[in-house]
Amino acid sequence: MTLKRFFIVALAAAALLLSSCEEYDVNTNLGTSLAEIGPEGGVRTTTFISNASWEATWDAEDITVEPTSGIAGTYTVTVTIPASTLDVERTFKIQLKARYGSDMSTRYFTITQHPQR
Repeated sequence: MTLKRFFIVALAAAALLLSSCEEYDVNTNLGTSLAEIGPEGGVRTTTFISNASWEATWDAEDITVEPTSGIAGTYTVTVTIPASTLDVERTFKIQLKARYGSDMSTRYFTITQHPQR
């Protein structure tokens, strides 16, 4: 009788373990992925939707991005670009990456700043 009880408990534990190992798909959506701005600089925004925690990264030191991270939800991501006196086009690429466990989704918001003429 004890062996039978052991197998029932072991089977129940295995079923519980397997049912809790569901896969989670991270889904994201970006309203606008491309924007342009003049040499005077300014602000550009996009809507970012995620079903998981996320963060923003970028490599340009002179821009600001708000917010830089969040939990699941809908956000307006605001990028502030300074004025430029350069005579070349500049491109700013903001990476928005959501992650849950090992599943990940990445989107990019790219802003092109045109040179002075």
